[in-house]
Formats: sequence, C-alpha cells, structure tokens
Amino acid sequence: MLFPTIMLCFFAATGTAWDAPDIPGFRIMWHDNFNGPSGYLPDLSKWNIQHGYQDLNGDHQEYRASPENVHVMDGSLHIHPWRDPTAAKGWTSGRIESTYTFTPAPGVKTIVQAGIRLGFAPNGRKFGIWPAFWLLGDSHRTGGPIWPACGELDIMEHVNDEHETYAAIHCDKSPGGICKEKKGIIGSYYHPNSATGLATYKVVIDRTPAMWQYESVSFYVGDELFHTITGGHIGNQEVWKTIAQNKMFIIFNVAVGGDWPGPPSHFTAEGSQVGMQVGYVAHYEQEASAEDTAYASYNYPYGNPPDEMDYPYDNIPQIPPPPPPGPPPAPVAVPPPAPMPPPPPVGAPPPPPVGPPVVPPVGAPPPPPHPVGVPAHNYPRIPRVPHHPHQRPYNYPNLPPGRPPYLRGMSTNASNQDVEHTQDLQ
Repeated sequence: MLFPTIMLCFFAATGTAWDAPDIPGFRIMWHDNFNGPSGYLPDLSKWNIQHGYQDLNGDHQEYRASPENVHVMDGSLHIHPWRDPTAAKGWTSGRIESTYTFTPAPGVKTIVQAGIRLGFAPNGRKFGIWPAFWLLGDSHRTGGPIWPACGELDIMEHVNDEHETYAAIHCDKSPGGICKEKKGIIGSYYHPNSATGLATYKVVIDRTPAMWQYESVSFYVGDELFHTITGGHIGNQEVWKTIAQNKMFIIFNVAVGGDWPGPPSHFTAEGSQVGMQVGYVAHYEQEASAEDTAYASYNYPYGNPPDEMDYPYDNIPQIPPPPPPGPPPAPVAVPPPAPMPPPPPVGAPPPPPVGPPVVPPVGAPPPPPHPVGVPAHNYPRIPRVPHHPHQRPYNYPNLPPGRPPYLRGMSTNASNQDVEHTQDLQ
C-alpha cells in the first residue's frame, strides 16, 4: 500500500496548524483545532468514528475507525479513502460525527464553519468521490424522527471532478415532500480552487426575526453568499423547526460511489489525492448588544421553550409583569378602614324664601322649557369626543411593514433551488 509515502508527501506540503478564527460580534461556543498527536485518531471525547458498511446511497466505501482512514496530523484532520479488497465493495474511508450538539438560539445568529482543503487529484481521477461537511438532526441517532424528517443542512459537498460547491437542505419526507427528496433544496457555487488552499465553508442560521417566516439559513464559501432558504419558502412551521430550530451535530466524511456521483472507476485515485483536510471547525453564537437584549426581552420574555415557536403571538408581555421567581413575599398587614362619619341629622325642610318673586324685565323672552331627562343649564355636562378607531395610535414593533415576501410571490435564490441531484452532474 502506498499510504505512508503519499501521506508524508501530503503532510510535508500542508503541515500548518490552524485555529478557529474570531468573528467580530460572535463568541465561540465549541471548536476543534485538531491539535492532537499526529498519526492518531481525533479526540474521541469530541468525535464518534464510524465503523462498518451501510448501503445508504448506493455507497461503495466501508467506514473504518482506523488511522489509515481518519487521523490527525500537524494540527489538521485528514480523511482518506483507500482501495481495499477486504472491504465489502473494495473501498474504505472515514466518517466522524461530533459528540457535541447545539440548537440555534432564538433572537441571534448562529454560525457553523470549517476550514477545508480537498484532494488534489487531476481531472479524470475523482470519479465517484463525494466529500461532505454537514449537520444532521440529533433525533436521527437518538431514536426520534430519522432522515429526512430529522432535518439536514449540507454546508459543503463536492462530487467527481466538478468545480462546484453544493449546499442543500433536506427535510420533511422521502420521496417528495417540501424539500423534494431525495434531491433536497440545492444551491451551488463555482469553486475551482478547492484543492489549492484551506477554504472557509459556513452556514448562518438567522433567528433574529420575530416571525419564523423571516428566519433564514444561508450558505457561504468564504464571504460569498450563494444559497439562502427562509421559513416562508418552506411554508410549514413544524418542518421549519427541524431545519433552523433543531438540535444538530456535525459530520465530516468522504464517500465513494453513491446515487449522486456514481461508482468509482479504475482511474479513480486514492488517499490524500481524493481526501479531505480539515484545519478547524467551530460553532459561533452572536453576542447580544444592549439593543438586542432589550428587543429579546420584549419579544421573548419567557425564553424559548423547545416545544413552542417564538413568534409574537406567543410572546406578548403580561401587564403587569409576572412576579420574579422565588418564594412569595411575606404578607403585609393592611390597616382597617377608617370609620364612616355619621350621617347628617334629619330635620324640617328649609322655609320658602321671604318676599315677592323675581319678575323678569319687560320684553325679556321667557326661558325655554327643559325637556325631560336634560339637566339644568348650570349643570356641568361631560364633554363627548367622537370615537374614530382609525386614528388610534396602534404600534406593532414586531410586525415588519408590508406583506411577507412569501405572500408576495417572492422566492429567495430561486435560480439555484432546483438544481437536480442526478448523475447528469458527472
């Protein structure tokens, strides 16, 4: 096997340690810089190493928990596929899944990104090779809804010799459903330099809008946005939960063969030439400013229960606000009310006025009669103001002006949502 020679040549050319970069306005919630001992498996407290063969997509590879397929070297993770006659279909490769899970927090943005370099094999030598960096709903491995109902975000996929980076969302049911399974809702980015250096691939899950229809999932290569899906595009609240509000974990793998890339050929290279190098991976969460905190305290006064949506209808503050948590305050003694004063004594009515009655001057008009029910002229009337509902100063800070884009017939990134996952992409 040529594994040691090819591996050492590759490491000599790429022996650089990478650190997860700081992003202004965000804090790192979890990361791995793969700084473990060279030649060994990655940190097993952070990663589950898959072992065995599963025919999920017509795959040819058998995943092995072996340093030949998955190892750390000089501050990077390396995944290498190899031909192996002892494997179920003649190939072995690597797949790792994070033990770490996260749920995108409401009211802020979440970023998951990695620095990745792909194999350097020339055109015609990557048939059947399918590297990927992706997120999968944790329920898939914990006994809950499995794929695609668990939700899946593909941050980076490459197939064969193509110079395209693909990103995809999988959801709902298969075949068909909202996400058009098994192809998913896909976007692509022309990226011919995936093997010349470490490129940044990331997904940004934006939960700052108060209405779930405006939340979004966006995919980037470097700082170039190339694919966005909103809750309004999905159009189903429960399905959107599995995409943008779901507990997920991180996966790196290099598949060989499958329904999308097709089978490998006898020209297909192996090892580092068609492998994946990962310098770092990190989960970031946006830091809330004073304005964000005030906004969140109004729109999300009671947090974000996992079984409830967090749009305004469920988060109207109570007036008066609820008491703070803790034991109830001690009762306060209320003084008894003061005694009522005695009523005035009842006596004889006052005597009538003495003297002749007052006569109006000559020529003065007689006073108008008082209709029944109308108070006397000297009675202080309560002024009445006409009620005009349209002049009431309503204020809806949570509702953006106009109709939501999905109601106006708008679609996000429609030009690349219908890319087919077919073998025509070979």
